[in-house]
Amino acid sequence: MKPLIEVLRFYFITDDNAPESSPVDQVRVAIEGGATLIQYRNKSYDDSFLREVIRIRDFCRQKGVGLVINDHIDLAVQVGADGVHLGQSDDSPALARQQMGPEAIIGASVSDLAELAATDLGPCDYIGAGPVFTTGTKADAKAVKGLAGFQEIVKKASAPVVAIGGITAENARACFEHGAAGIAVISYISRAKNPIENARKLGDVCRGGFGTEPRI
Repeated sequence: MKPLIEVLRFYFITDDNAPESSPVDQVRVAIEGGATLIQYRNKSYDDSFLREVIRIRDFCRQKGVGLVINDHIDLAVQVGADGVHLGQSDDSPALARQQMGPEAIIGASVSDLAELAATDLGPCDYIGAGPVFTTGTKADAKAVKGLAGFQEIVKKASAPVVAIGGITAENARACFEHGAAGIAVISYISRAKNPIENARKLGDVCRGGFGTEPRI
């Protein structure tokens, strides 16, 4: 796999509630636009979705793009995903590292400095922080941080930080300029009128080399 600095740059998260696009189709569009890492996120996951996950895994492998699974360490192990992303109420990053091994990509969500301080970042390769801007995709989203709040997390984090929440091609550059190692999007692609156009515009920004180098 590519170096982490490249893998985190354009991070797409699937949307299981998108009205007009399946997660499989979303992933195809995102990767065509230049996505460098895919997260499979499905808060209603059960075994009936396993075939969907396998199709996404196979497509990611074909394209040479990493796949991480949201929440479910057991599913990530089962399908041979490249890693897992964990929320504050999920199993610990240490358990994920133990079960998935030293080469796995382990990420954790952090919404503020208190959560950052309480999270064991030792096993983590990166953290996702936000929402930076207002977002309607995640029903459980925390208070908006803004660019200044996001930058405070970046300054205190011991791992690269990916910005999430309300990010578009128009504001992604500002996230990089405030220290983001990468940007993560959901609805900007999954619910767009022209998803491939949005994916390509975002890919152009992510390839632009803006901002500071993330700490690896």
